[in-house]
Amino acid sequence: MRFLEFGNKENKAIILIHGYGISWKMWMPQIDVFSKDYFVIVPVLDGHDTEKSSTFTTVEKAATDIIDYVTQIYGEHIFAICGASLGATIAIDVLAQNRLKVDKAIVDGGPVVPMNKLFLSFSIMMRILQAHRMKKGSKFVRYMFSRTFFPNEMVDEIMNVGAIMTDESCRNLHLSAFGYSLPASIANIKTDIAYWYGSKEAMFGKKYAKAVLEVLPNAKIKVFKGFEHGELCVGNPELYIKEATEFF
Repeated sequence: MRFLEFGNKENKAIILIHGYGISWKMWMPQIDVFSKDYFVIVPVLDGHDTEKSSTFTTVEKAATDIIDYVTQIYGEHIFAICGASLGATIAIDVLAQNRLKVDKAIVDGGPVVPMNKLFLSFSIMMRILQAHRMKKGSKFVRYMFSRTFFPNEMVDEIMNVGAIMTDESCRNLHLSAFGYSLPASIANIKTDIAYWYGSKEAMFGKKYAKAVLEVLPNAKIKVFKGFEHGELCVGNPELYIKEATEFF
């Protein structure tokens, strides 16, 4: 896993973990703002690096790699960790491993309850097919993404990541993220946690939020009306920054 750093290392640290099928650049608006007051650490998840060949294995391995890097270059106490989608599940596992002391955590739409196995198998098949089309530069796939909340520059990034995504990485990350259950150790953390999701992803979001509350009754749940999965952090970064700043 490769890591990028922004801002002054003497400041409090924030880790930003991107989602599946998109590059670390989804965080650029947040990086521009947060790096003024914080030291921002951004992992480039395995299987998503357009500059270096890598294979995603498991959520737990990704979390371990992040913890190892952060403790080596910064220390065992960081101010905040923010993750979206796959990155949110990885953020949860970073907390659950209890090797980093983290003051604040924003978990945006991360799966924490195993998905139905039949539905998961179908999802993997469709995602692999989509990646194969992206490798061929499918104009239809690009068009479909362009009709969503993704800015044009992020559509380019999605196509670039899809072009280098291997079947193995795609399969591994789906099996790991959508097969993930909250570890019992998460109950021991002292982190102030916010779990966010959009009202248009409530079918899964409610289930995930309920699971978080059962283990962490003090978690702050917030639903963003009219928003789809990932739309807050990528499609409306100004609002994300505002909400995150207030939470911090």
